[in-house]
Amino acid sequence: MYAPIVMFVYNRTHHFEQAFRALAKCPEAAESELFIFSDGPRNESDSIRVAGVRRCVRRMMRERAFMRMHIEERKTNMGLSPSVIDGVSQIIEKFGRVIVIEDDAVVSPYFLKFMNAALDYYEDDNTIGSIAGYTPAIEFPDDYRKDVFTAYRSCSFGWATWRENWDGCDWELKDIKQFMKNRDMIKRLNANGSDRFKRLYNLSKGVGTSWSVRFGAHMVKNNWLTIYPRYSYVINIGNEALASKNTVEDSDMVSVDLDRAIENFELETPEINQDIQKALKNHYSQGGLNDARNAASDFGLFLKSMF
Repeated sequence: MYAPIVMFVYNRTHHFEQAFRALAKCPEAAESELFIFSDGPRNESDSIRVAGVRRCVRRMMRERAFMRMHIEERKTNMGLSPSVIDGVSQIIEKFGRVIVIEDDAVVSPYFLKFMNAALDYYEDDNTIGSIAGYTPAIEFPDDYRKDVFTAYRSCSFGWATWRENWDGCDWELKDIKQFMKNRDMIKRLNANGSDRFKRLYNLSKGVGTSWSVRFGAHMVKNNWLTIYPRYSYVINIGNEALASKNTVEDSDMVSVDLDRAIENFELETPEINQDIQKALKNHYSQGGLNDARNAASDFGLFLKSMF
């Protein structure tokens, strides 16, 4: 059986349609179960757009592109992070694994093939905590020939994991101060981008709601890595400026070329490649380094040498 797919939608009908159509083109869709979580409107003006998305979802359900489709229409607005935590927890508890995308993720036709194969291949590998579907357009070493690589950073642009890796995450940040005082954990958290420490610190102060940063810290605590494809199976269209862009030459942080996605990939568990880690770190540290250092100093952590 293929892993269940969870999609989170809100008020963007055009984005959802693009994401749904792309996902439905994956050959595995016809044998997959799709669960859609529709968050409630934040205010009266959002109600019309939320209702429009829900009508669109029900119309898509009649097309029977998936083996089964379900929609949970939330009566109130939970916000993205609580909605993701609740929705993923519901489905992963029942099925033991899950593939997750949001309504602004357009995928390659090989996306479900890769995600399901990786979930099977790495299920018993206690060094791997999650699977990424998105890889930024970074430079690879000339001698790197593998179809996948490992990284300390988890991914939120199309991803997958297993129940035992999702359970136990410190969503309420009860252990945040202890975490912040652990130099090794902070070093791993920032190994692929100084933005992670900054955002986690802000969360500890009640600023922001990111589920992905909390899950990333959970991965670090358990010393788990994420498996990434060499070339991305996902492009994010949530930024309106990127809506017409889909090439590796674009300078925007989330631009990739889906035509490079590998159909017949080879899975393995490569050792950490330091050149790739540096490329990821440079990619995700744009503008965040000084803020991360300032945040760290509040805990008496002078981490300059670690960045």
